[in-house]
Amino acid sequence: MRPVPSDPALAEIGKKNGLLVWRINKFELEPVPERDHGTFYIGDAYIALYQKYEGCWDVHFWLGQNASTDEVGVAAIKTVEIDDSLGGLPTQHREIQNHESPLFLSYFTDGIRYVSGGYESGYHHVEDQFKNWKPHLFHCKGKRNVRSSEVECDVKSLNLGDVFILDLGKDIYVWMPPDSGRLERIKGMARAKNIADVERLGASTVHILDDVEWNNDPTFWSYFGGVSAVKQVKKGQDDDDNYWKRLTEQITLWKVSDASGAAKVTLVAQGEDLRKDQLDSNDAFILDALNGGIFVWIGKGCTLEERSKALIWGENYLKQHHLPRWTQVTRVLESAESTQFTQWFRDWVDEKKKNVFEPLLFQVSDESGLLRVEQIANFTQEDLDGDDVMILDALNLIYVWVGANANPTEKKEALNTAKKYLDKDKLPRHKKTSIDTIYQGQEPPTFKKFFPSWDDNLFKNQVRSVENMRRLLFN
Repeated sequence: MRPVPSDPALAEIGKKNGLLVWRINKFELEPVPERDHGTFYIGDAYIALYQKYEGCWDVHFWLGQNASTDEVGVAAIKTVEIDDSLGGLPTQHREIQNHESPLFLSYFTDGIRYVSGGYESGYHHVEDQFKNWKPHLFHCKGKRNVRSSEVECDVKSLNLGDVFILDLGKDIYVWMPPDSGRLERIKGMARAKNIADVERLGASTVHILDDVEWNNDPTFWSYFGGVSAVKQVKKGQDDDDNYWKRLTEQITLWKVSDASGAAKVTLVAQGEDLRKDQLDSNDAFILDALNGGIFVWIGKGCTLEERSKALIWGENYLKQHHLPRWTQVTRVLESAESTQFTQWFRDWVDEKKKNVFEPLLFQVSDESGLLRVEQIANFTQEDLDGDDVMILDALNLIYVWVGANANPTEKKEALNTAKKYLDKDKLPRHKKTSIDTIYQGQEPPTFKKFFPSWDDNLFKNQVRSVENMRRLLFN
């Protein structure tokens, strides 16, 4: 029987599958209502617990860019309490605003929204939320994992390549200029509908400004200096971060020593030399998987205090190696390792269950000679975007899926893009790993089996076009 958490705010953990979210409020946890899931105040810290099924938990603590050091500390302490209440089995993840993991983003199907302010901004009751309302402008950005960030409500914030949401309280405008992407449009509309119907309980009305209305709606443009201000809007920019960083380095395994009070790390192995038996149950280790993130492995013999320091050790490692603060840091416990961790050890075999590699799905583009990748966690068939080339990584077989509406260059370069992906990847795999190119609507059974509930009709009749999604959302 699991221990009962001392904090009453944690009373519901472990009782049912799904997502629970808390915000740090003056050193205490405040449950976030389900209708507000996906909205984050950038001055706060949050904890999210996802239960996939009994015994399979992921705990994420999310840090807004303006969160205080004290809030970060409370989040770290509370995650340990959650950890204890669930028998010490959850995998812990550290999430930084604007750089969240694909797994974290997958919980919020309508995307996530960053709001200025912190706890004092509060979640307001419906009846008083429109008092003294000030306009808010949100920038919807991302090829695959779309984030909505609050920006200054000024024409200088707009650009022709992205979707923006103007929130006027009772009225919400989704501005979709001609150069904005299909997925950004769909996600922007879904985010606005979620605000109106779920957060506001139907008290707001959504207005869509697309290819016809985007440059002439008088109400929308009145907040930016009038319709003539459209001439001041700058062009869109391809400014997404390049996913493949630190490509020339090798994967490394480090032993953590905290005997002196200041954690030190000692190199154990690197490259293809990583083996399971190099991990010692009495110690903690850090696995630097380059673009796969930083993993802090905690042996069974480690103390409660050592377990609580895991993510702090991860942060210290980032500082010592001059890595970006937003690098993913994940804590894993001995005997509860995920395949995201074990996949880096060529000889790892789970005695309890066969250690099957979990396929990875990526949206890939090779614009201007720069390979850009976004991973999609918990993927389904609906994540296959007909406008793009996708890569399904099944370890010793790479599938290149070419969407029907991918541009000619992407279609022509699809195979080369997959080869680049394979060359730059660091996973231990068979040297004769093959690459198969397949086309939308011609998927073989061996490919379809990786997607739950495959439906051949999904790719027919423009089911996922912007126009059809607009009808489904608002009619």
